Amino acid sequence: MGLLNDRLQRTKVLLLLLVLVTPASGLLFYTSNAFGVIIAVSLLFAWFQSSLPSMSDAAAVQIGRTQGFAFGNVRLWGALSYAIGAFAVGFYYEKHGYDHVFLMYALLALPTAAIVFLLPVTHTNSARISVFQQLGDVVRNRTFLFFCLISFMTMLAVTASATFLPLYFDEHDFDKRFLGTAIALAALIEVPMFWWAAKLGNKFGKSLLLAAAASLYALKYLILFLTSNVYMTLATQLLDGIAFAFFAGVAVELVDRLAGARTKATYQTLYAAVTWGLGGIAGNLIGGQIVELRGVTFLYIVLFLLCASSALFYTRVKQEHSKLPGMGA
Repeated sequence: MGLLNDRLQRTKVLLLLLVLVTPASGLLFYTSNAFGVIIAVSLLFAWFQSSLPSMSDAAAVQIGRTQGFAFGNVRLWGALSYAIGAFAVGFYYEKHGYDHVFLMYALLALPTAAIVFLLPVTHTNSARISVFQQLGDVVRNRTFLFFCLISFMTMLAVTASATFLPLYFDEHDFDKRFLGTAIALAALIEVPMFWWAAKLGNKFGKSLLLAAAASLYALKYLILFLTSNVYMTLATQLLDGIAFAFFAGVAVELVDRLAGARTKATYQTLYAAVTWGLGGIAGNLIGGQIVELRGVTFLYIVLFLLCASSALFYTRVKQEHSKLPGMGA
């Protein structure tokens, strides 16, 4: 979808299409209970749904560049809606179950589509290039590939931590009611931190802020390895929320800077696929093996080492990035 967007240069049209087609494909889950049908519909749904975040990020950065606002100032509203939605949907599911989840999604898509329709149209003056030229641009950009590798390591750790946090609670006999509180704390702290991320990224450099985010993740995992106190565990969720806001708030803008004028959506979707996609898959698989062999507590010392290494590598991205013409860290 990123390649198609950069090829056609119709970000708003494709984004509107994704907003409408994604819930429409989700409604197909109601057509059959057959396992094969569910698999097919899941593949179709994921194709469009997984493209939405990176496409909307590319659009937000592009519009922000012309309208004079930072991506983090927009992304904080996503964090706020996630926190509110998590509470509201949780109560709804407890009372009514999951039967109408895709119908709710379709209804929410309608006002979303109206908002997308009202977005300003952005244009680029660059000429269209072939798919091979787009891919070649990515392959030749060693700084971007190195950045993807570091972010893959970071997201591997973040995904494993989020997935196996309930087992960590179980291993230490924590009250399970605190698990929802832990998730809510991380989500709520993200909102103001996204606003600060934009300011700190401009003041100290985006690569340095990413190194700080990886360091905060590393500190959280080290604390979880060394302690077994539920209140300390809840406190570390504040570190998690701050780190996520710093990471998500500036990584998209850094990818936009590394991309060429004709390949911005391609870079964003590829970056999302490698980090959130492959990083998430690897985090669950590798994390599961470590938990099975050594337990959840040991997992967190491994995650600490991953994020501590990522923090050091992000400083290298800063050095390499500063060599690119017309770009700062």
